[in-house]
Amino acid sequence: MILRSPWWLLALPVVVLGVLVAARRGRRSVPAQQHRWAVAARVGMVALLVAAMAQPVWARPVDTHSTLFLVDRSASVGPMAIEEQEAFIADALEQARPDDRSGVMVFGAEARVDTPLAAGRQPGPIRTQVDDSATDLATALRAAATLLPTEGSRRVVVLSDLVPTTGDAAAVADELAAEGIAVDVVMVGGDRSADAVLDGVEAPATARRGDQVPVTISVRSTDGGPAELVVDAGGEQQRLAVELEPGRNEIEVEVPAAQPGFMTVGAEVIAGFDTRPENDRAVGLTRVLGPARVAVVEGRAGEGSELADALGAGNLAVDVLGGVPGAETLLRYDAAVLVNVPAPTADVSETLRGFVEDLGRGLVVVGGDQAYGLGDYQDSALEDLLPVQSSPDDLIRRQPVTEVLVIDTSGSMAACHCRDETFVEGGVNKTDISRAGAELAIEALSSEDQVGVLAVSSGTRWVLPVGPRPDQTEVEAALATLSPQGDTELANGLMAALEELRDAPAGLRHIVLFTDGWDPNEAGLLPVARQIADAGITLSVLGTGEGAGNTLQRISEVGGGRYYPGTDLEAVPEVFVEETLTVARSLASEGEFLPALAAPSPVTDGLTRAPSLFGYVLTKAKATASTALEVGPADPLLSTWQRGLGRVTTWTSDATSRWSSAWVEWDGYVTFWGDVVRQVLPAGLDTPPEVTATGGRLQVSFDAGDVPLDAAGTARVRLPDGETAVVALRRTDATTFGGSLPLQGPGAYWVSVAVESSDGGRVVGSSGAVSSYDEEFAFREPDPGLAMAVADDGRVDPGPSEAFDRAPAGGRAQVDTWPWLAAAALVLFGLDVALRRLVLTADRPAPIGATAASGTSPPPPPPEPVVAEPSEKTTVDRLLRRRRR
Repeated sequence: MILRSPWWLLALPVVVLGVLVAARRGRRSVPAQQHRWAVAARVGMVALLVAAMAQPVWARPVDTHSTLFLVDRSASVGPMAIEEQEAFIADALEQARPDDRSGVMVFGAEARVDTPLAAGRQPGPIRTQVDDSATDLATALRAAATLLPTEGSRRVVVLSDLVPTTGDAAAVADELAAEGIAVDVVMVGGDRSADAVLDGVEAPATARRGDQVPVTISVRSTDGGPAELVVDAGGEQQRLAVELEPGRNEIEVEVPAAQPGFMTVGAEVIAGFDTRPENDRAVGLTRVLGPARVAVVEGRAGEGSELADALGAGNLAVDVLGGVPGAETLLRYDAAVLVNVPAPTADVSETLRGFVEDLGRGLVVVGGDQAYGLGDYQDSALEDLLPVQSSPDDLIRRQPVTEVLVIDTSGSMAACHCRDETFVEGGVNKTDISRAGAELAIEALSSEDQVGVLAVSSGTRWVLPVGPRPDQTEVEAALATLSPQGDTELANGLMAALEELRDAPAGLRHIVLFTDGWDPNEAGLLPVARQIADAGITLSVLGTGEGAGNTLQRISEVGGGRYYPGTDLEAVPEVFVEETLTVARSLASEGEFLPALAAPSPVTDGLTRAPSLFGYVLTKAKATASTALEVGPADPLLSTWQRGLGRVTTWTSDATSRWSSAWVEWDGYVTFWGDVVRQVLPAGLDTPPEVTATGGRLQVSFDAGDVPLDAAGTARVRLPDGETAVVALRRTDATTFGGSLPLQGPGAYWVSVAVESSDGGRVVGSSGAVSSYDEEFAFREPDPGLAMAVADDGRVDPGPSEAFDRAPAGGRAQVDTWPWLAAAALVLFGLDVALRRLVLTADRPAPIGATAASGTSPPPPPPEPVVAEPSEKTTVDRLLRRRRR
């Protein structure tokens, strides 16, 4: 008998006390003998309840035998081993008793049932296929336990080379042993097909630019013979003829360190006898010391060229990119500079976050007409990374807007716009739609703004001259005169708007063009757009989609505005309002501004003068940010802060000749921007940690130098799937910290290490390693100790005739008895209630002579005789005589 629950020990004294109190209370309500019976029933009920709380289990003998064969079909199991598995199972089944139950499960990276558990199984080939890229024995053991019955002799026979690549098989085997399931291990393997495994590429953690870097390439081969080794480093390829010998081969080569930054050294072995191509290539990493490597990412082509040239002149290695690259490419740089880049997608923002926070790299964000608030940074994942907010809440500083709405009123505007790329005559009048949109846009402006409406067809006509916002009646009357007729001469209309805005008061000057794009002088639009941009005026275009869409988009880009391709005329009024509010919001400030020093910074140390700026995007510094330069009414210009392991800096003006023309020509431009980027570069570029990906684990070792004894080390590892793992590093000697974690699959592992002490000291470094293929294809040697650990309650290498032997804990079925105990307690409860409520017996008189000494109460004394008075006595006698008669 087995007791499963210990709670009965706590309940016993409480229940017994309750029984005693209840027994004492109920004694006077029924005869004594019946009361004793009730107490006995109650005691029995309590005993049964306490026993039921202990959840006793009765083990009854069961003479059944169930064996599940767990067959390893991972890549490391060769053809001869497979034949050995099939033969073992066939021999075992031939010697099984008729009522013995058996089944087969196949596993690799997953586990699948080949034949379910049944009696009388006949030998047959295993046909189930599984993913052979891994050996997950732990999961397979758990799956096997779910297929076995809950009683009788239960046994799992593992037929494997016992080289698991994931999971803790020994721990799961202990779980099965606790459930009474025995695990036997039959070792197979050792007959792997001919193969040449490229074990790894070992390169020094650092090298100097221009050096010849020594690299050791390890090849493990089953056979000997000629082979070719292809080595690719820094874009240069070497092909070497080598003679492989059975066992481990180490080939020494040298590769040139051409460019600073992380250099990958790839190697591939080509052998005629090789049968497994999955493990023929490996990659190593080395850090080439020299100028830091910086990626300049342009929002528009050419906008980062001046800045890239300045950084290159400042001894930084610069690559100009047309967009934020993927994680694999980005992590090869020490810093990234985003130049007027609109808000990226969530995936790209997450890549930038990991780049900065997890790996300690630097990020600089440069403004422009499509950055910060103008580029929809507000409430984005990128803004969360920046030291400034893109939506300022100080609306008192809103600049006045002078806006001209240029509306195409040519004959083609009388037709409806295209739907499904089909031009349809008649239908919704586009001029009517533009009239409604212009009315709403004018209404959205404030009384401090100025607005004008210019109709364009064969000529130009000011429907509303530029001036303070008129009242609603005047707007409706003016817009009612719009009539679609004549040809299209958009260039003339844009020039008229430009001339009108040249003399407008300082502030935001903006043109909105609404057209279908049918202009015979399409080529003349771009020069006008450039003139508009040179005058500091922005141009946005609402196109209905039928005309020169590419040209319309291009002139909006040149004009520094936005392009709205018309796909639904009913939405045009809303777009008019959106565009007007975007311009009118306090997102950009234009004029002439002189930067002012704010918080101390290494960038501005020694800076005595700086050129003027002609515009910037309004932002607000976050609470923990440090603002080195301010502009305008104390708006942040150059701000920075620490974000995770890296640093982020923002520059709210642009890097081109629109707002920063004086800076581009300034003789301190190269030094200034070099200092800005160097401020965010990660420390410890010359002392990266040593990182290796071998033996199924990522090993990290970092020499932090002379640090206090209380210093603690942490490594943040960027995994191939984009997730981040944190590894605590232990001190291995006076200056070195180390740690490891299991590999999560093939791919690049980027590591950033920080060793910090209580006095605020900090030593950091970053490096990486590459796991070139799944660990299954490394074909490691089996661990003899693992077989003993897995077969802790079973046997190692039993014969086929022993597969159906009784398991040590088998042969018995466990039956819960608490339901029966609880039912019996319920019956006694009913009996107890009946004995306490119903009088079933009467007390007998005590025996004569019983005394207190014998345990029986003495009989009560006889009643005293009653002596009646004479008159009463006579009357009594008379009555007695009458009764006798």
